[in-house]
This record gives sequence, structure tokens and C-alpha cells, in this order.
Amino acid sequence: MASEKGRTEIPMIMYEPHRGSYVQEPSAPEYCGQEGGYEYPSPPPYSYRETVNLEQPVYLVSQPPVIVAGIFSSKPTSTICPSCRQHITTQVTYRLGKLSCLLCTSLCMVGCCFGCCFIPLFMKIFKDADHYCPFCQFHIYRYKRL
Repeated sequence: MASEKGRTEIPMIMYEPHRGSYVQEPSAPEYCGQEGGYEYPSPPPYSYRETVNLEQPVYLVSQPPVIVAGIFSSKPTSTICPSCRQHITTQVTYRLGKLSCLLCTSLCMVGCCFGCCFIPLFMKIFKDADHYCPFCQFHIYRYKRL
């Protein structure tokens, strides 16, 4: 009995193959032909629904163009800015123009070669004037001397 206690039995279950009709599962998917050629499967069904994009109408309210009125000179002028549509007094900046270069050249040819010919390059009365809006810095007009 001592030898029987140390011994445990493991139950063994044996399965017998099913003797009924055996159907072999195909190894390739059904859309592959037996000749080895590939046949494309039919596409999945889809429903055709017409998609309608309703766009909201866009209303453009155009404002009448602003005509820059006023007599522009080399001094600040009161006018309406065409960009921001405010009543403004223009801000003036001066830049070299044709008149200042022509006067400098002519003074140099006359004989003012000791620096006197450069006077028109530094004086505002010989330069062109650019008028800007003080609020939006829009360039409104350029007053040319020549």
C-alpha cells in the first residue's frame, strides 16, 4: 500500500476521429480560382445619396469710393482718408525729388563746388512732399515740385 500512496493516476482521455462524412475546408478564399488566377471580389454595396452643400449667401456692401479732395501742397492738408474714412489732417514727410537734384547739379556746374551746391538737398522747399494718414499710415498723395 505504501507504494500505492505515492503513485497518482492521471486520467487519459482518448478521442476517436469522427467517422461521418468529412468535408475539407477550402484553403484559398472563394474569390481565388483553382487555376491560380486571381479574380477580384465584387465591391461592397453602397448607397448613393446626393450630398447638398447649402452655402450661405454672401452679401457685399460696397461703400462708395472716397475721392481725395483738397489742394495738396508741401504743407499738411485737411481731407478724408480713403483707407480708414476718417476726417484727418495729413502728416507730411519730405523726400528728394527731381527739383532738388536738378538744382544741385546746376549749382555745381555754375561753380559752387565748395559745398554750396548741396544746399538744395537739405532744404524742405526744394523737396517733394508725401502726405500720409496719421491714424492708419496710408499714403494719400505725393506733391511733386517738378
